[in-house]
This record gives sequence, structure tokens and C-alpha cells, in this order.
Amino acid sequence: MDDFSLVQNCIDGDTGAYRHIVDRYKDLVARVIYSMVQSSTDVEDLTQEVFIKAYKSLPGFKFDSSLQTWLYRIAFNHTIDYMRKKKLVRILSLDGIDEWLLGKLRGTSQHRENIPDEIKRTEVKELVDWGLSKLPNDLKSVLVLRELEGMRYDEIAYALEISVPAVKSRLFRARTELKKILTPALRGDT
Repeated sequence: MDDFSLVQNCIDGDTGAYRHIVDRYKDLVARVIYSMVQSSTDVEDLTQEVFIKAYKSLPGFKFDSSLQTWLYRIAFNHTIDYMRKKKLVRILSLDGIDEWLLGKLRGTSQHRENIPDEIKRTEVKELVDWGLSKLPNDLKSVLVLRELEGMRYDEIAYALEISVPAVKSRLFRARTELKKILTPALRGDT
């Protein structure tokens, strides 16, 4: 059954239809939450809270975006709220962005020969995490949504409640700032 039919059935009182929505999107929601909090216990609790919040909000869902993007937005915002309450320092994790980053730096750096090929995955991840900790949250979130989650510009705009031009601008600034932060470290400058 397609998402539109599932949503309509839920609104009409079919709780079994909502179970299908949960089964279809629980991994996505859990992955979004885990990328932000890095705690299995928190992921389980927050995932349940997100689906409860989504269920209560379902009658207001207008299909302006896909159901997946709508759930992603709820999960992202709910997790940010949770982290603010808990005052967690780490906002986002970037598993998988290390290859993207090295590719970008190798392709654009004037000092290609200075980037050591023996950088290990864990070292790069630590370096990326450190670099991201230096970025403002608005730049960090756009970069993660685009490069890690593979979201389109319009989906990011919807999820973060900003315009598509703002997404493009922030993404450009995020890449530029991250490159400025990380290039000296990748060259061995400390």
C-alpha cells in the first residue's frame, strides 16, 4: 500500500495502517536519531516518541512533501529539542562522510601530495568530527543532510524550514568552512 493510502487509513481510524508506516520508516527514524545522539538507549526511546508525535500530527499532514521527509523532519526536530534539554555537546555524527571529504580535498587542494594516503578511517572520522564541532549548527546540519543522508535540496529546505537558496548557500559555506578547518590538519600543519 502506498503512503497516501496508509495515511488516509490512519486518519480514518485504522491503527493497523499506522503499524505499516512505523515498520516502513522505523529504520530511517532510528538512523537519523542515532547519527545525532550515538546512544542505543536514547534511540529506542526517541524513536517511539517521534512516532507518537507523528501519529498525533497525522491529520495535519498535507502531502506537501513525502511522508519520509515529513517523518525525517519530526525526528530531526524532536532530537534537537531533546539534545538541547540534555545539553549534549555533540550534535551530529558523520559516518560515511570521510570518503566524500577526502575526495573533495584531494580534488580541490593545491597541496594534493601533502595529504597522506595512509590516513585511516578512524583517524579521518575523528578529524571530521573535530572539524564539524567547529562549525555552527546551521551549517553542520545542512552538510549532514546533503552528504550523509543524500537528501535533495527541497527536502532539506522542508526539514529545516528554510528556503532552497538558503540550503544551497549554507551548504557552500559549510563545505568552504570545513575545508578551511581541515586542510591544515590533513597537510600535517598543527
